[in-house]
Amino acid sequence: MPEEHTTPERRILVNDVEWPPEMMVDVLEVVVGRYVQGGDYFDITLNNLDSEDQTLKWTDAGELAPGNKLEIRLGYLGELETLMVGEITALRARFPADEPAVLGVQGFDRLHRLRRGRRTRVFNEMKDSQIAEAIAGEMGLTPDVQDSTVVHEYVVQNNLSDVDFLLERSRRIQYEVLVSDQTLTFRPAANALGQSVTVEYMIDLKSFTARLSTIEQTSQTKVRGWNPASKEAILGVAAAGDETGRMDGAATAAELVDSAFGQSVSWITDLPVYSQAEADQIAKARFNDRALDLIAAEAEVVGNPALAAGSTIELRGVGDRYSGVYYVTRAEHRLGPQVGYVTRLSLARNAS
Repeated sequence: MPEEHTTPERRILVNDVEWPPEMMVDVLEVVVGRYVQGGDYFDITLNNLDSEDQTLKWTDAGELAPGNKLEIRLGYLGELETLMVGEITALRARFPADEPAVLGVQGFDRLHRLRRGRRTRVFNEMKDSQIAEAIAGEMGLTPDVQDSTVVHEYVVQNNLSDVDFLLERSRRIQYEVLVSDQTLTFRPAANALGQSVTVEYMIDLKSFTARLSTIEQTSQTKVRGWNPASKEAILGVAAAGDETGRMDGAATAAELVDSAFGQSVSWITDLPVYSQAEADQIAKARFNDRALDLIAAEAEVVGNPALAAGSTIELRGVGDRYSGVYYVTRAEHRLGPQVGYVTRLSLARNAS
C-alpha cells in the first residue's frame, strides 16, 4: 500500500468551528454515505463516558444540538477533502450493560429540508430543469441545473414532498438530484464522463462482487403516447447507438442481448406523454437506465475521498469481462479502528 495511504486523518467542524480536541479524541468512527438519488448522510460515534469519574461527557454538549451545521473532512497526512456539509438531525444515545456509553451523531445534507411537508401544485409551461431551479430557490439553495430541453404544458406535484417530486421527475428522464453544502444539482446521469479514479485488484481494490445479467435487457425501448392537440399517436424509440457511453466495454447491453437472444422490445405505455420530444426523451432515458443494470457490483477500496456518488471509477485486474469503467451510485466512507479508512461502493455498468 502506498505510504501516503497509511495514515488516515479526519477533521470535523460544527458551525464552521473545529470540534475541540477533547471531543475529537473521543471519535470512535466516522461514516459518510453519498448517493446519486436522495440525501447524503453522516453517522459519527463518540465515546460518551469519562473513564476517570464515570460521568457522561457529550450527551448534553451544545456542539451537538440538532440543526447545527457539520462539515466532515477525510484524507491522509494533512491532505483532507470535505466529504459533505450537513445538518445534525438525530442523536442516538446507547448505554450498554457491559460496555462504555456511546453517542451517535447523525444527520443529512440540506436535501432533507425538501422532504419536510407535502404539496399539491401545478407548474405550467416549464422544463423539469426549470422546476428544479424554482424549488432550489424556494429552499434557499443555489441551483446548478443542466437544461432538460423539453417544455411541459403542465406538471402536477400531487401531495408529494419537494424532494420526492424532484426525484420522481429526475428518474423519468435519467437525471440526478444532488446537494453539496448549499448547492442543488440537477443533471443527467454522469456515467459517460470517463474514469475519475483507477483502482486495481490486490492493490487498492480490496474486494469486488459483480453480477452480469441480461434478463431485463432488451434491444429497444419504445414509448407510446397521444397528442391531444393534433389527435395523433406518438412513438418514441431508443435502441443500440443511443447509449450515453460505452463505459470502456466491448459490447453494450443491447448488443449483448441482440447477439445472444435476438431482437426484443420493452414498451412503456403507462406514462402520460403529450409530445414527440417528451416521448423521445423518456425512451432514451429508460433505455439507458435499464442498460446500466447490465452489471451491478459492490466493491471495497482503500479509502479515497475523491470517490463520490455520481462519479466514475475504472476497475482493473478483474478479468476482461468485468474490468473497465463503472458508475458510482453509492459511496460510503468509513473511518474507524476496526477497518482503518475504506470506501464501499455500489456500482453499475452498461457494457462488458
